[in-house]
Amino acid sequence: MNLELNKIVPIPPEEWEYFESLTNLQSISKNGHFIRVGEVNDSIGFCMSGLFRLYYMTPEGAEFNKSFCGKHDFVTSYSALLQKESSHLSIQALVDSELVVFRFRDFQDLYDRHVCWERLGRILAEKLFLHKETRERELLMLSAEQRYRLFMQRYGKMSEQIPLYHIASYLGITPVALSRIRQKLT
Repeated sequence: MNLELNKIVPIPPEEWEYFESLTNLQSISKNGHFIRVGEVNDSIGFCMSGLFRLYYMTPEGAEFNKSFCGKHDFVTSYSALLQKESSHLSIQALVDSELVVFRFRDFQDLYDRHVCWERLGRILAEKLFLHKETRERELLMLSAEQRYRLFMQRYGKMSEQIPLYHIASYLGITPVALSRIRQKLT
């Protein structure tokens, strides 16, 4: 984790040591959840290994995948943390996974401790915004085939671990439509 975060912003060793004292390692087995819709959660996870899906569920039980997160990604219901409310989405492990977990409140307290933490928080929020805007643009402006091609470019080998019906949900199409696109491209 240290190496990955230091790629974003340099973190002095004494700051890193203090931050590590605020974290714990959490294992989540395949199909287990880090967060479920309706839960109040005050934690952020940093994926050390594994794969997660973030998804919404309608009152009727239909699921819609928002995104996938793998090694070296942060996972949380960020809007719920910021608004101090229950989560509107669920985060589920698609394979056995490990997270380094820390409380959001502790991370916010770090902003006043050293400038590196505030920079890190800002850069991560900017990346999250860019990801969200890119996803919205793609859903509105690109065809299903174009979205699938981009998905495969972005997720590469990781896509092999994601069930096709989850990929279809992420792309906003049916599994049958995804099957047709995959057949056309092979």
